[in-house]
Amino acid sequence: MLIAIDIGNSTINIGFFTKSGLLVQKMDTHPLLSHAKYSALVNGFIKENNVEKKPEGIIISSVVPSHTKVLRKALKGLTGKKPFIVSCKIRTGLTFNIPNPEKLGSDRIANAAAAYECYKCPVAAVDFGTATTISIVDKKATYIGGTIMPGIRLMNESLAQGISKLSEVHVKPPISALGNNTVRCIQSGLFYGTAGAIERILGEIEKEADIKLKVVITGGYGGLISKFLKRKHDFSPDLTLEGLRILYKRNLDA
Repeated sequence: MLIAIDIGNSTINIGFFTKSGLLVQKMDTHPLLSHAKYSALVNGFIKENNVEKKPEGIIISSVVPSHTKVLRKALKGLTGKKPFIVSCKIRTGLTFNIPNPEKLGSDRIANAAAAYECYKCPVAAVDFGTATTISIVDKKATYIGGTIMPGIRLMNESLAQGISKLSEVHVKPPISALGNNTVRCIQSGLFYGTAGAIERILGEIEKEADIKLKVVITGGYGGLISKFLKRKHDFSPDLTLEGLRILYKRNLDA
């Protein structure tokens, strides 16, 4: 059994790769809890699902530095295994043709590794999370760049905070592009706006890089936004965790 942990800005996803498949435990990133509390939560999930307590290993991807040390301590204390931390310096199966690859989010490394491993062709991994990110890998398994834009939730919050007469709306797909009240107008903007932006960006990247991209989407809002994308794509809700599994296997002997 392998434990893969993806610490995101909004959600912590803990994947338990067992002989029978993948089990996922989700918890809010904030507030930061004590290592003892995280140990108790994970241990409770393990017992409830009859998961083998002693894993083969643990791998962590984190974009929230304040949480990395605490989760690492919690899992090491619970399992006795020292967690492996993702960075561009490990064996990723990718080369990085970008300035300062050490600044690249470890979740994007995991997404890119998983996407290329799955398709073995130029691929865009689009992650609809707190931020909406695109990560691009070319046919030679080279990470060549991508984009970052505000995610659906951040857009929703920024409208409420920046415009006095607007408030946050329930994040759900609009019934039509043409909104007939404030709530529906915002919902239309969030979903059609995000989908349109992603398709435009992907098209421009293909022109600039002279490539044709396979597209795979993931993230907390991936399932909701999927039907708004006209471009053919695959939806992989556990892409980041699958990427962590791939990265762990590549570094067993490192």
